[in-house]
Amino acid sequence: MLKSHLGSFIRVGVFAALAVVMSFSLHTFDAQKDLKTEGEQLYFPSGHFLKESSLCFSEVNADYLWFRFIQYYGSFAQGVNNFQHFKLLIDGITTLDPHFVEAYHFASLVSWSDLGKPYESIDILKRGILHNPDSARLPFQIGMIYHAVANDFPRAAFWFKEAAKCSDATDLDRRFAAYSTYRSGNNLGSLNLWIELYENTDQPGMKKLAEKMILMIHEKMETPVTEVSHLNVLTAPGA
Repeated sequence: MLKSHLGSFIRVGVFAALAVVMSFSLHTFDAQKDLKTEGEQLYFPSGHFLKESSLCFSEVNADYLWFRFIQYYGSFAQGVNNFQHFKLLIDGITTLDPHFVEAYHFASLVSWSDLGKPYESIDILKRGILHNPDSARLPFQIGMIYHAVANDFPRAAFWFKEAAKCSDATDLDRRFAAYSTYRSGNNLGSLNLWIELYENTDQPGMKKLAEKMILMIHEKMETPVTEVSHLNVLTAPGA
């Protein structure tokens, strides 16, 4: 019993000490006013140190760092800091809680849209996928970067299709997979994806869009719709 209480006391003590270190370090973020300072040094524990030191409080510490990260980002948006410790904080958060999907997603969005670093954004998302392989949000975001920023439709199609395989995938993931495949020049591959979407969606608007794309691709391929058994549903009376 004494050992149990002693162990709990030690864990709480380590957590409290770690919280003090993080609080002190994070306080300096808020105090930085000089946007042109490039060489300033800051002591902040690495993600791996935080993980080892947090014991059973890893997720609690991740939540705390996330809250402070949002504040830090808000200060950056107001021009108070230059956000140079962005990577340090995100590394700490995602090392403490590698399953924190929102952290990867939001960090990638910031890296892409605010910092103008889309390929670093992709690196963040890929790290998230390693720990969360069944979350559609992360591969979808990679697909969106390749689609909207790089205009690399083959790579975009690959990542949208990866998103569409996830258990939480939606019709939006499948729609972008089909459309990017079409933009990449793979008409047959796109056709199959649109047919799959048409047959499985329960959204009237999505079904109508899929039908339109199927007919358009067939016209482009100069293939009569009636020759494809999958499209009988489109040519049946009352369809």
